[in-house]
Amino acid sequence: MICLQAPDSLQASYVYAVKELPVVRPSEEVQLSQEVAPPVLVADILRRFTGVQVKDYGGLGGLKTVNVRSLGSEHVGVFLDGIQVDNAQNMQVDLGRFSTEGIGQVSLYNGQKTRRLQTAKEYASGAAVHLDSKRPVHSGGQFRVRGGSFGTINPSASWNQVLGRVTLRVSAEFLHSDGQYKYPCFDTTLVRENSDIRSLRLETQLFGSVKGGEWQLRLYAYGSERGFPGPVIRRALGFPFSAERQADQDLFIQGGWNQDWTARYATAVKFKYANNYTHYNTHPEKNPMSMPWDVHYRQQSAYLSLAQSLVLCSPWSVDLSTDVQHNTLDADSGQFVRPRRTAFTGALATRVVWEKFRAAAHLVYQGTWDRYDASEAGGWSRENSYRDAWMPSLSLFYAPWKWLEADAFVKRSYRLPSFNDLYYTQMGNASLRPESAFQAGADIRAQAALRSWDWELRVSPYYNRVSDKIVAIPTSSQFRWTMLNIGIVDVLGVDIKARTGFHEGDWQGVLTLRYTFQQALDHSDPASLTWGNQVPYIPRHSGSGDLLLGWRKWSFCWESTFTGERWSRSANIPDYRLAPWSISDAALSYTLDLSRRLALDLSLRCNNLFNQRYQIVQGYPMPGFNAMLSLTLRIC
Repeated sequence: MICLQAPDSLQASYVYAVKELPVVRPSEEVQLSQEVAPPVLVADILRRFTGVQVKDYGGLGGLKTVNVRSLGSEHVGVFLDGIQVDNAQNMQVDLGRFSTEGIGQVSLYNGQKTRRLQTAKEYASGAAVHLDSKRPVHSGGQFRVRGGSFGTINPSASWNQVLGRVTLRVSAEFLHSDGQYKYPCFDTTLVRENSDIRSLRLETQLFGSVKGGEWQLRLYAYGSERGFPGPVIRRALGFPFSAERQADQDLFIQGGWNQDWTARYATAVKFKYANNYTHYNTHPEKNPMSMPWDVHYRQQSAYLSLAQSLVLCSPWSVDLSTDVQHNTLDADSGQFVRPRRTAFTGALATRVVWEKFRAAAHLVYQGTWDRYDASEAGGWSRENSYRDAWMPSLSLFYAPWKWLEADAFVKRSYRLPSFNDLYYTQMGNASLRPESAFQAGADIRAQAALRSWDWELRVSPYYNRVSDKIVAIPTSSQFRWTMLNIGIVDVLGVDIKARTGFHEGDWQGVLTLRYTFQQALDHSDPASLTWGNQVPYIPRHSGSGDLLLGWRKWSFCWESTFTGERWSRSANIPDYRLAPWSISDAALSYTLDLSRRLALDLSLRCNNLFNQRYQIVQGYPMPGFNAMLSLTLRIC
């Protein structure tokens, strides 16, 4: 009798694996979980990046804006979890408002980030700073209190709760600083006044996952009251240097949902609604030399983005991203025109990715339709204005060996005029043209590892040309300006970064050195005396160095930053020269395990160790030596 085996009734099974393909790496990246006593503000982290200048007007409450490779702060997009933090009022994102609390990673892209499912605004930015939240994986929380120089107190608390596929994170943070630090002024020593700040941040985040996708939701509230210390100049005795005050109340809700519908098609939806209130007051009763202003502004913004990614065939994919945003700005000042702006941004991108080679290109269209209420403009009226711009980009990546990678990019970006540029009383210019920036750059990266050591070397040459640059000409009021299109700036530079690290037993260490050369020349008018001069506030030479050492529960970090000579005006003459400066910071941290679930982190951070006197912006002296002590109780 012959026994026949029954046929297999199981259907064929297929196993899919995602192969790691080359992607553009960020120019700079910091994991805050690996930082020793991280700075309080994100701006202090960006200050160490190559090719980055942070304009700092002093103290925790001072305005802090970022400029990358001389493009200007308006060309630098700041993205919080992939959604842009923007300000239609003046396009200046104040990085002083961003704490490192709750941020897991800070990264900078000088060229074009080529990941799938980006928003159209990410494609449109000349350079991009990405702030990515820490996504909790376990329930627990932490309670932290920081305190130190200049009357600074900074308590914060956060709690994470994992509920199946949904994770809840709530946090709160308070900051107070009187900002009173000493500084030399001509032949005497004075104390910085009117540089205090009080702020409160409340935040709730939800993270969730579904089959083939994930989503997140963030509710953010921020309130602050601060002083603007003003520039240090000779004034009559008995009057403060500045009595300007500003109060802010910012509220926004944003969220996103990424979904892989099939192995070839995926979508991402992002949205945001923001409501920002600002009260600006010059207090002429305290400073009779100031112009009397007491103005309340209310800006609202609604934003929606849809990104789609389709794999046509391996290795070719196509993305289509469309963004729509509507902004309004109201004020109680006379002659204000109450502008309204509706903006559409669309990006068509394509990528071809092999194991050693990648090519990506995109074309962005951006159009804005501006309207305003002429009935409140004192008789000034103008037809509705539509402005648009096209922005192409191309990037190439090649990795011939595991230890060597190279990529290059070329792109064009535009900066459309802001509400301030166009519609503020006494300064509006409704005929302003968009500011255009042409960018080209390359990046060569070599890396290797040998036993317990690893090293990395990165060289990044670049060229930028900025045309129709929007500049502000002062009027009789320092709060109101006249806006004009003028100038061509050619920027030629190179960023160099070297890193080495080791891990041996209980010891570990990382040494990072950075250097930037930037030649940013004014080529506006060959007949001008400033032709070929270095543009204001851009140093030809700058750099930084970081040393991180760890032994068991102890960690030590040393950071040094150098900035060469600069000029505060286009005329490179001794009267406008700003002296080079160099400062060093250090941090020491220790972790004490109290129990299986409790741990206490103690850290001491000392800034400007050698008490150097320097200015980043002319007339705004920076603090000398200052220290911050931090105690953090973690519940695991």
